[in-house]
Amino acid sequence: MERLRNEDFTRPDTIGGGDWSARDLLGHLTSWEEHALEALRAWREGEPAPVQRALRMVGLNAVNAETVAADRGRSPATVRRRFDSIHHRLVAEIRSMSDATWDAPPTTRSRRSLGHVLGGIVGGPGGPFAHASSHLAHLRAYVESVTGPVRRDP
Repeated sequence: MERLRNEDFTRPDTIGGGDWSARDLLGHLTSWEEHALEALRAWREGEPAPVQRALRMVGLNAVNAETVAADRGRSPATVRRRFDSIHHRLVAEIRSMSDATWDAPPTTRSRRSLGHVLGGIVGGPGGPFAHASSHLAHLRAYVESVTGPVRRDP
């Protein structure tokens, strides 16, 4: 995404045949990592993850639409900085966890491990923790359509 100029980054109707821009996609990915951070905070306090309640109440499409709409009011630089900050915070939180915490259920009502449930929050069709990679082909196609093919080392 760093290869995109701001006008290309914010151009709508460019990602995956839908109405999203690259900014929308980055905001979308950021929101799910933020949901993961909020879940970790809630679980530490013995509460359910807020995103799980939101998904039950309004559904996936509404959760996604709300977060994408919020980022449309932010500058490209802010959206990029926000992603970097939240991503680094999530990685740091995961790295700081003990194996016992990772392997234990996040709440008394959960039957799965914290790692499994967290992986589902930032998961995708490719599995746990695979949300970003599920969008990569569409993003790569758009970036290459604007800037030319990405050079890959052999």
